[in-house]
Amino acid sequence: MADSELSASELRKRYHRGGILKDDELNAQQLRARHGIPSNRNDYSAEKESSGQSSNHIIGLIIVVILIIGGFVLYKLKDI
Repeated sequence: MADSELSASELRKRYHRGGILKDDELNAQQLRARHGIPSNRNDYSAEKESSGQSSNHIIGLIIVVILIIGGFVLYKLKDI
């Protein structure tokens, strides 16, 4: 089995954390395993989805709605 077909944990077992080979003697998968970098997807995006961004949009929208309602309330109180 070629090194490029092994998982990161198997490569770490074989070459240890630092390894005895120089970085220029390793292929891309071996380098990622050595330095703990996750593989890219086919569309070159990171493996993690950024779900926090959508929640930030929702929080921002709620704040804007509260500010608009507060503005209307203050405008109506001003007329009284």
